[in-house]
Amino acid sequence: MNTILSIQSQVAGARVGNSVAAFAMERLGVRVMQLPTVLLGRRPDHGPPGGGVIAAEMLASMIEALAADSLLGEVDAVLTGYVGAADQAPVILDCVARVKAANPKAIFVCDPVLGDEGRTYVKDAVAEAVLNSLCARADWLTPNLYELGLITGAPLDGLAAARDAAKRIGKPVLCSSIRTALGLGNLLAAPTGDWFCETPRLPRAPKGTGDLLSALYVARRVRGDALAIALEGATGAVYDIIVRSMAAESEDLLLPEAQDVLNDPVTWPRARFTELA
Repeated sequence: MNTILSIQSQVAGARVGNSVAAFAMERLGVRVMQLPTVLLGRRPDHGPPGGGVIAAEMLASMIEALAADSLLGEVDAVLTGYVGAADQAPVILDCVARVKAANPKAIFVCDPVLGDEGRTYVKDAVAEAVLNSLCARADWLTPNLYELGLITGAPLDGLAAARDAAKRIGKPVLCSSIRTALGLGNLLAAPTGDWFCETPRLPRAPKGTGDLLSALYVARRVRGDALAIALEGATGAVYDIIVRSMAAESEDLLLPEAQDVLNDPVTWPRARFTELA
């Protein structure tokens, strides 16, 4: 069975991090093993969230338990999201190395959850660890446009700048939240060329859409979907989930109620291909 090890935040009262990613990936037929980087009761923007950061030693001990059951060799992809503390980064990299030693075909996908819309919302030490450690070692990256600018060292504006920045990185990049005349688009920069997929802009979106996009894309790729299909399916499903969440006036992503569109989105935006020069 296709398996993803998802290392992200866990929030009991909100659909963000693993609370959105695991549900979505399992609805696509992919087994998910979850490791939390933080355990919180609610989102920090609502007030004191309760819970806290998972100590690096505890994270390492959970990985040891997975290894003891010979589960690391069953992992096809390690997906990382929000990191709670800088000292979690070397533990995660050690885990990735052990997964790849057990399964050389496994990939490491880093979603550098650092900020959005011109604002970084993690501590400097965490940002440095993610950028200089996890991003540097990842096989694929799934940043939003602001985070892609952090990775490449300069603010970015628009599709052309995103394409140039992703090309300089030299590894597959799925960059989200690129504003266009139509709405918002997602750029998939691959060695063979670029795919770009967009949907109309909506007045707002619940938290967790970036986590959802990365999860859906990686799950589709792990199960064997082609690049363009994975991009189109993930983009369309995220759009449909947002529309249904807004219609229900839900502050959170309406995943259980709208789970049918995760695998079979109603909206299927077509990706445009540009061959690399």
